[in-house]
Amino acid sequence: MASLYNLTNEYVTLMEWMSDPETDAQAIQDTLDGIQYELEQKAEAYCMVIRQFEADAEAYKKEEERFSQKRAICENNAKRMKEALMKAMVATGHDDKNGLTAGLFKLKVAGNGGKMPLKITGEVPSQFVKMVPQNDTDGIRSFLESLGEGDTCAWAHFEPRGTHLSIK
Repeated sequence: MASLYNLTNEYVTLMEWMSDPETDAQAIQDTLDGIQYELEQKAEAYCMVIRQFEADAEAYKKEEERFSQKRAICENNAKRMKEALMKAMVATGHDDKNGLTAGLFKLKVAGNGGKMPLKITGEVPSQFVKMVPQNDTDGIRSFLESLGEGDTCAWAHFEPRGTHLSIK
């Protein structure tokens, strides 16, 4: 069976033959039937593969969610155990100066680096507030729809809608 690319090229070539008055009409019809049959077979095979890819993607998505939950459980367990171990070290005097050696591991309660934690407890003066402009796309759509026939807008316009393949 020919590739989809070759079938498309054959179809385009056939369309060119159809414009030639000397081409036999029966030969065109026979070729058209053959190309149409092959195209339908190729499209069916494509659809089967597309459906399998979609099913695989959905299964992977569910596995991602399942693994994400498992990862979160592991991360939370590790965090909880670290906090319990740190509390025990501090309570027993094994803090930042007096670490603890536990077999293969050397433990030490260390201070966090980076920026100092910040907690905002009241209204912040306007000089310390960032305003991020954001386009009101719904408002712009309404404005463009309200323009009269032939009126245009220099700063916005509607783009043509795209197309997609529907497989049922």
